[in-house]
Amino acid sequence: MTQIFQSRRLQEYCSCSLQSNRPLCRLNYFLWQVEDFDLTLVDLKAREHFSPEYLAMQPFHQVPVFESGDFRLYESRAIVRYIAEKYKDAGPNILGSTLEEKALVNQWVDVEAHQFNDFAFAPWSMEYYLSWMMKRPLNEALVAPLYEKLGYFLDVAEKHLSKTKYLAGNFFSMVDLNIAPSLLRVSVLQPELINDRKNVKQWYESITSRPAFKKMLEVDEGWRFPYGPFTNEEAQKLRTS
Repeated sequence: MTQIFQSRRLQEYCSCSLQSNRPLCRLNYFLWQVEDFDLTLVDLKAREHFSPEYLAMQPFHQVPVFESGDFRLYESRAIVRYIAEKYKDAGPNILGSTLEEKALVNQWVDVEAHQFNDFAFAPWSMEYYLSWMMKRPLNEALVAPLYEKLGYFLDVAEKHLSKTKYLAGNFFSMVDLNIAPSLLRVSVLQPELINDRKNVKQWYESITSRPAFKKMLEVDEGWRFPYGPFTNEEAQKLRTS
């Protein structure tokens, strides 16, 4: 593997909680074969993200934070875009080549950020986590409408993916990179959301079978991110308890 960045190490601060962006942090570097990087895990349970040192880097108490020498950046999608631009000659072009391709990538990145993540996946996944952590049943009144929103997003994706291989076109793009770790959790907690949609299932298998994604899972083996923190059987118990 080629070492791309030699003069200054890249540094990224990620969460060590089970509701974490840690897989996406690693996936960024593996995709562009960046070897010279460090990940510093921020313990949210210990409220390390409220420390004066951390607030000097991220005033909104959130992860991740990215550093390259004197340059600092936060917000995960901004970090992905920066790395994609910086190392565009060392890996795939995930931002699009033409003006139209770039516009479609930006459109789907916004769709993933809001229609999928903010309005459905994030609160849905968090409820599974809280029910597990607090040893209580799922709040079905909360989960049910979020499940429907996830289903609607995937219905839209199913129709769209009948025409293109990936969300933004026939090339692997930033939106596929961003959503892949989240879809892995969906596939464990509610696998029918993916398996019952032929085009979505084919797309999911394509983006999670890429070498960089496999390497991310190998490096984080034992951390149990994909299970969020469940096996499918454990998730089923939460739904029926």
